[in-house]
Amino acid sequence: MKTTQIALSILFVAAMTSCKEEKKKAEATDNTIPVKIISSSSLSQAQAVETSGLLSSDNEAHLSFKVGGIIRDILIKEGDKVRRGQVLATLNTTEIGAQVGQAEENFLKAKRDAQRVQNLYRDSVATKEQVENSQTALNLAEKQLDIVKFNMSQSKIIATTDGVVIKKLQNAGEQVSGGTAVLYISGTGSQDWVIKCGLTDKDWARLKGGEKADITFDAYPETFTGSVKTLAQGSDATSGLYQAEIRVDKKAAKLATGLFAKVSIYPAEKTNMVSIPVDALIEGENDSAFVFLAENSKAVRKPVKIAYLQGDKAFILSGVSSGAQVIREGSAYLADGSAIKIVQ
Repeated sequence: MKTTQIALSILFVAAMTSCKEEKKKAEATDNTIPVKIISSSSLSQAQAVETSGLLSSDNEAHLSFKVGGIIRDILIKEGDKVRRGQVLATLNTTEIGAQVGQAEENFLKAKRDAQRVQNLYRDSVATKEQVENSQTALNLAEKQLDIVKFNMSQSKIIATTDGVVIKKLQNAGEQVSGGTAVLYISGTGSQDWVIKCGLTDKDWARLKGGEKADITFDAYPETFTGSVKTLAQGSDATSGLYQAEIRVDKKAAKLATGLFAKVSIYPAEKTNMVSIPVDALIEGENDSAFVFLAENSKAVRKPVKIAYLQGDKAFILSGVSSGAQVIREGSAYLADGSAIKIVQ
C-alpha cells in the first residue's frame, strides 16, 4: 500500500514539473509585443505657411538734406519722439543765402535788360530777335532764382510722420553731401507696424494677399493677429526669397522696431491631411518622420510627411491613409515586421 502511494506521489510531482516546464517553454516562445493603437482621422485644413521676420514701421524714413553743406544744428537725439512737421536739423545757410542773393541780382538785371530792349524795339532800334532773347534770359534768371529759393527751403530736415528717432547718423558741424542720410525715423502710429519676412517660392505661390496670420514675439507671451499686406513680385537677389509684409492688427502693447516675430499665415486653399497623435511619431527630422501601423498582427514601419504640429496632434500630408491603425504606445520596442498584440 505504501509502495503504491509513493509511486502515485512521484507521478504527481513529475506531472506538475512537466506542466510548469511546458508553461515556461510556452512563455519563453511568446515574442509578441503588446501595443495600443488609434485610428487616424482625415480632415481638410489650410496648411499654415511658417516664417519669421523683424518688426518695423510702415512709415520709415532715412531723412537727408537736398543740398550739401555743413550741419548747423541737430535738434533731437536718438529715442526722442517727434511730430509730423517738426524741424529736426538745419544746415549752415551762408553759402545757400549767397546763392539766393546772386540769383536775385541776376533776375533784376535780366528784368531791366528785357525792359530796355522792349523800349528800343518800340523805337525801331532793336530787332524782334533781341526782344525774344532778352525775354528768354529773363525767364532763365527767374527759374534759377526759383531753384536756389527751393534749395534754401530744403536746408532743414522736417519730420514726415509722427514717430521716434531710431538713429542719428550725422552730427552738427559735419560736412554732408546732398541726399546723405542724417536721421533714421520710424513711425509709431497704431496702424504703422509691419513684419518684413521672406518666403520660399513654394510658399509665395500659395498666397494671394490679405490672408490672416498669427504672430508671436519672443518679448510677449500672447499671440497677435495680422494679415498679409504686400507680396513681392520678384525674389531678393541675395537670399532668393520673396519678401512679404505682414500688417500687425492694433493692440494695446508696447512695440518697437527690430522685435523678432514668428508668423503663421493661413492660405485660403485647404489641403487634405490626416491627424495622428504626436507621440506616435518616431525618428522625426524637419518635416519627415516614421510611424508604425498595425497590419495583420504585424508592425509595419511607414515614412510620413508632416505638415505641422499643433498641441498633441500631428497633421500628416502623406504616408498614412485615413482610418489606418496607428500604433500609439509600444512603438519604442518595435522593428519593422515585429509580431504584436493589441491591448486596451
